Amino acid sequence: MARTNSNIRIFDYTDYRKYLADYYRDQKSRCTYFSYRYFAGKAKIGSIGLYKDVVDGKQSLSRRAITRFSEAIGHSKREAEYFEAMVFFTDASTIEERKLYFNRMMSYHESKARIIDASRYEYYSRWYYSAVRALLSIYPFNGSDFPALAKKLSPQIKPEQAKKAVETLERLGMITKNELGLYEPSDQIISTGLLENDRLVRTMNIINFQRSLLTLAAEAFDRYSERQMDMSAITLSISKKTRQLIKEEVAAFRKKVLSLAENDPNPEGVFQLNCQLFPLTDPGKDEK
Repeated sequence: MARTNSNIRIFDYTDYRKYLADYYRDQKSRCTYFSYRYFAGKAKIGSIGLYKDVVDGKQSLSRRAITRFSEAIGHSKREAEYFEAMVFFTDASTIEERKLYFNRMMSYHESKARIIDASRYEYYSRWYYSAVRALLSIYPFNGSDFPALAKKLSPQIKPEQAKKAVETLERLGMITKNELGLYEPSDQIISTGLLENDRLVRTMNIINFQRSLLTLAAEAFDRYSERQMDMSAITLSISKKTRQLIKEEVAAFRKKVLSLAENDPNPEGVFQLNCQLFPLTDPGKDEK
């Protein structure tokens, strides 16, 4: 089917619902006759309201519908493959599924989404990337002795992992060399650019990162003494209102901790502080 004229680039998106919403608005501004009915006829689908229901999150696209939508829009083979992966990514029910389809999407090197989101994804893919970045604020390192850098972390990582961490952090602009030739953290925060509000990508990155940190926390009991760490847990019976208040208190506490760390004139080591609040009873469908 002939390609439709459009300024919308599919590779700039990771949420197919947002892509379809923007595509519809773009086509409507170009062609006054463009409508849900028109698209349904072009895609050879029986439901006139399917397009709007999909954009509104009321329905998902089946494999057959994915193909019909791609044909109606006029996707190239590469675009059609990306669109299919994007649909499966958006509708994935588990983080593992989401990672699978996100990696498939990121394999399309021409994508702006890859340039923007691969950075966040790569940074959060290894726990020791953030640890190395923090370590370089207190450990003088010029890039020559990766075995020594690797031994500084606990648990120790391999020299090649330390080298990869430094190369990645430098490429992402998260560390730079100062006038003495030593690496130090930069003030740059990874920008989400066009995909700033992509909740699915942001959630996947955070969950992947925190899963690895939870594993480290469990292993810490065998690695350190009680005086070297602080572990505690509280089981509570609370209402939704109190839960929200607790989340706000935790957020305020995190800011306080960051302020203390930033104003510490003599840091001596790198620590990881995790805060978790999760249900131990069924929170209900609206809460999942």
